[in-house]
Amino acid sequence: MKISDAPRIVLTTFDAAGAPSASHEWVVEMGNDTVGFWTPHVTPWLERLRLTDVVTLQAASRSGRGLREEPVLEGRAVIVTDGDQLDAVRTLTRTKYGAAATLTGLVDRAWELGGARSAEGAIVIHVVG
Repeated sequence: MKISDAPRIVLTTFDAAGAPSASHEWVVEMGNDTVGFWTPHVTPWLERLRLTDVVTLQAASRSGRGLREEPVLEGRAVIVTDGDQLDAVRTLTRTKYGAAATLTGLVDRAWELGGARSAEGAIVIHVVG
């Protein structure tokens, strides 16, 4: 299975000591060996990717469990906060995930009503192996 065909991915980032931090995310295909996901709140990703752009990713089920029959891949992640690439990831996400993506954006806006607005963004991952 192509990683972008999975309902989700398990994405792991690493801190300065090499300790992993995993999360499950939506995934869309951006091109050859490139996938991405949209997030309505990019700030945590700035922190997670501050030290290194090296990540691992694995196809996951809808519930976010890694699919054991699928390999763990290595990639390089880039944060995108504006421009055509962000627009493309956002559109592809809404096309693939429909109402769930729209609802996620609405919930984030509601959360921000009482405080500062968070920047949305996309994480684009170039799979290297």
